[in-house]
Amino acid sequence: MGFPFTDITLYTQTAGTVGTPEYIEQVSLQNFVSDLYVQNMNGYKPPKTSRITIQPAFHDIWKRTWKTGSIVAIAPFFSLDTYLSLDKKGKFKYTLDLIQSATLPLSDEYDWDKAVFENAYQRVLESGFIFKIDSAQKQSKDKKKVANLIIEKTETITSVYINIQNGSSSIKRKLFDKKNQWWYDCIYTLARHTKWFDKESFGIDYRKGNIKVLYSLEKDEVELFENNDRVATIDFGKYFMFN
Repeated sequence: MGFPFTDITLYTQTAGTVGTPEYIEQVSLQNFVSDLYVQNMNGYKPPKTSRITIQPAFHDIWKRTWKTGSIVAIAPFFSLDTYLSLDKKGKFKYTLDLIQSATLPLSDEYDWDKAVFENAYQRVLESGFIFKIDSAQKQSKDKKKVANLIIEKTETITSVYINIQNGSSSIKRKLFDKKNQWWYDCIYTLARHTKWFDKESFGIDYRKGNIKVLYSLEKDEVELFENNDRVATIDFGKYFMFN
């Protein structure tokens, strides 16, 4: 089956050196837009491709794209001066256009489904760069309620909520906030492990209790566990490289 498609990574010139506030701000914004774009590809995997890298530093050097194993590299044009002259909304759009300037020619060259990338671009624009994902609903064990996970993101924070519907009423509670700093986020793995623990409690159960986060209707309380021990916060770095 091969590797899944994980990300589109941008290696652009930056305003500051690694670790400076200027560097973190730019990279976080670019990763945010890339992540939002990939999520709007709706699970599409370009054939035999796990990753796209965008490397504008080689724009005037490379005369073609490169494919190493399942990783594809391309070098579209990027102007740091133009990027820095824009306001935040403009930087979002400039980054999105940079990604599209890579994916469309790659689609032509490698015979990918071009409509996926055109639709992802349009959906990101229509979202106004608001990052929100609603997972599929799951029915409670007593079949009276349904619940789902909601993921909301900024450039630096991932916020995770649950929403429980009981007839015409609904309740939304935040499970946790975590750092959002990469082009990928472990929350996508965790979101595949939601469940009803009983008829009153819904949340995440990853690896049989390594990470467990739930909201109890009965207690009106969020509970977090690591290795079945109650904790105040979860150290996601223990379990995921890109946390």
